Amino acid sequence: MSEILKTLWGRLYAWAFSSALVLGYYWLVVYPKAHALHGWLPTSLDSEAAVTFVSITGAIAIFLSSLSTQLYRILEGYLLWPRWLKERRVKRHLDIKRARARGIQGAQSGWLFGLQLEDYARYPLRDDQVVPTKFGNAIRSFETYGKTRFNLDSQTLWHELCSVSPKYIQTEISSAQSSVDFFVALFFLSGGFGFATIITAFYEKFDLSILALSTPLFLLMALSHWIAVRTIDAWAFAVQALVNIGRIKLADSLGLILPETLEEEKAMWGLVTAYVFFARPEEGAKLDQFRKKKERIAPRRQQTPHDEDDITASASEEEQESGDGDCA
Repeated sequence: MSEILKTLWGRLYAWAFSSALVLGYYWLVVYPKAHALHGWLPTSLDSEAAVTFVSITGAIAIFLSSLSTQLYRILEGYLLWPRWLKERRVKRHLDIKRARARGIQGAQSGWLFGLQLEDYARYPLRDDQVVPTKFGNAIRSFETYGKTRFNLDSQTLWHELCSVSPKYIQTEISSAQSSVDFFVALFFLSGGFGFATIITAFYEKFDLSILALSTPLFLLMALSHWIAVRTIDAWAFAVQALVNIGRIKLADSLGLILPETLEEEKAMWGLVTAYVFFARPEEGAKLDQFRKKKERIAPRRQQTPHDEDDITASASEEEQESGDGDCA
C-alpha cells in the first residue's frame, strides 16, 4: 500500500503544489471580497476549511494530471490551434531559428556565445521538425535528438531505453519532467483562476477591487510559461544522456551488435525503429546482419554454494546500476 501511495504522490505532487498555490490565492485573497459567493465555501480558517481545501486541491491535481497530455499538446501548438495560425507561427519560429544560427556562426566564445547556444538548442536540428510554439520547439528538440544523431527514434523505443538506463538518469528525467509539470499546471491554473476572478468581479456588480486581483494571476501565467520553456533544458539534457548511454545497452539487450562505424549504427537503428513501428518483413531480414551469432553452449556443471553467492552479488550490482526502469 505504501508503494502505491508513493507512486501516486510521485505522479501528482507537481500538479498538487501548483493547485494549492493558485487555489490558496483565490480562496484567501479573492473569495473574501465576493460576499455573494460566501455560501459556497467556508470563510473561516478551521478544520472544515482545511479539509475542503485539501479535497479541492487533490481533485484539481488529479484532473490536471489526467489531462496532462492534452495540456502539453495545447502548449506545443498541436491541439486547438487553427491551421492558418500554426503555419504562420512555424514560419516565424523558422526565421528565429535561422537568425540564431547566423548569430552562432558569427560569434567566437564567451558567456554571450554560451547563451546563444542555449537559445539555439531549444529548437530541433531539422527545419521540418519546427512547431508553432517556443514550448513545443524546446520539447521537440530533445524528442528528435536520438533520430538526428543516431537515427534512433527515442519516442518509439522510449520504454526500452528506460528499462536499460542507469537509475541516475531515470531519476533526473522524472525530476526534470515534474518541474515542467509544475509550471505547466501553474500556467493553466493561473489563467483559469484569473478569468474566474474577472467573472467574480462582474458577479459582484463590477467590483474594481476584485477585478484588479486578476492582474497578478495573469502575470503569473506569463511568468510560468517563460520559466517552463527554460526548465525543459534539464529534461533535454537527461534525455540526451539516456540516448547516448542507453543505446549501447539497448543494442545488447535486443541481441544486436553495435557496429564499428556511425553510419552503420544509424542504419541499424533505422531498421530497428522501422521494424518495431511497421513490422515489415524486409526490415526484419536486414536486421539479421546486426544480430549476435549463437555461441556454442558449454556443458552445464553442478553449481556450488560459492557459485550461488557470486550470482547473487552480480544480480545485486546489476540492479543497482540499471534501476527499476521507472522512467517518466
